[in-house]
Amino acid sequence: MFLPLKWVGLTTTLFLTLSSRAWAETAATGDQDLGTVMSGLSDVSTFYGLLLQYPKIMLQLPNYGGITIVAPNNEAFNNTQNWDPKNETLVTTMLLYHILQSTVSTDGIPEGPTTYASTLLTDPHYTNVTGGQKVLIDKQSGDVVVFTSGSGSRASLVTGDIPFKGGLIQVIDTLMTPPSRLETTMRDNYKDLVAFLSALYAADLVPSVADSSNITIFAPRNSAFQLLSGTLSALPKSKLVEILRYHIVPDQVLTLDLLTNNTALSTLASDNTTNTAITSHLLRAGNNIYVDSAQIIQPDILIANGVVHMISGVLNPDAPEVQPNPEIATQPPVFPLSGATSTGSRVATPFITALPCTSSCPVSTTSTTSESVTAVETSTSSSSTTVRTTSSKADAGGMAAARCTGLAGVGMAGLGLMAVGVGMAGVA
Repeated sequence: MFLPLKWVGLTTTLFLTLSSRAWAETAATGDQDLGTVMSGLSDVSTFYGLLLQYPKIMLQLPNYGGITIVAPNNEAFNNTQNWDPKNETLVTTMLLYHILQSTVSTDGIPEGPTTYASTLLTDPHYTNVTGGQKVLIDKQSGDVVVFTSGSGSRASLVTGDIPFKGGLIQVIDTLMTPPSRLETTMRDNYKDLVAFLSALYAADLVPSVADSSNITIFAPRNSAFQLLSGTLSALPKSKLVEILRYHIVPDQVLTLDLLTNNTALSTLASDNTTNTAITSHLLRAGNNIYVDSAQIIQPDILIANGVVHMISGVLNPDAPEVQPNPEIATQPPVFPLSGATSTGSRVATPFITALPCTSSCPVSTTSTTSESVTAVETSTSSSSTTVRTTSSKADAGGMAAARCTGLAGVGMAGLGLMAVGVGMAGVA
């Protein structure tokens, strides 16, 4: 272990608080231990106090190389809602997510491409990503450095590259949020993915997809499902399952930097004749990246068990060789259109009634509600062979009331993987 044992409270009498002058004279050399350096940084006294309060965190530090402490300043804690420093599970999980497994110099990060850093958060109760949950680091023009974590939370660098014996300290202005489960991320943080989440529920692929480890999901935005609402709602349930599985790559967390040109990706969809995985294909054209013919429009959405890339269209496992036309802005759909094809915020979200609600589900009384059933289902059991897409067209951005299933607090739960993500919600 490269940190002195005094850090874990075995010889606390040796903790010395340096004057700011003494710290300034010696810290640049990186010869001081972590405790001594942090005790001289008044702006991170809250974070430092938590490390002292929960010293077992330091026992989990790796002994194979340097680390990076991403320390929120005191104001960050003051601006965080639902923060309870006495909640040991919450605090220790947060601390582990703020320690990177290697020495990451913000001064050395290039402007433009994202830097991907693994943290010490490896507890399977809070992450299903092998090797530690991720943090995204981007340097923008003007040397602005931004740390992106779960729920799209962004923290800006305040003071960078403070050295200590064994690594660096980066001071940020907001607490980073450990990624939440797929369900909460798509429903609460990225509402343009609600249709995809609803379809997963309609196909009974939740919670199995959310419980899997190390997955990559290419999730179409709501308008892509709205365009194909008439087509998809008329499909047998088994076909919907196959289509959705084609959007999921198992056993790989493929962040944007790993999406290389002309790569074939083995998906969860299977060719029944050969019993092999159906592969989708990546294409890079200039600054754009396509999976089959769908463009990635928002990459690197972190979830508890991997990463999600939002895409422009629904993928078709029966057309895996389709290629995009990079010369046009909008790619045509890869399914035949039938029935409803309208898109927009006032158009009903397909499959929304399959989405469990997190509390009571009253129907809106402030707008006219109409029901459109494009595929009739006579059974509500999971063995039904068709998919019901009853939608209430209310004035709520196309969102209709979800069915109430008694799964109150889906986010708090996921019942394990998500507890911390919800506990730290409301970061200002």
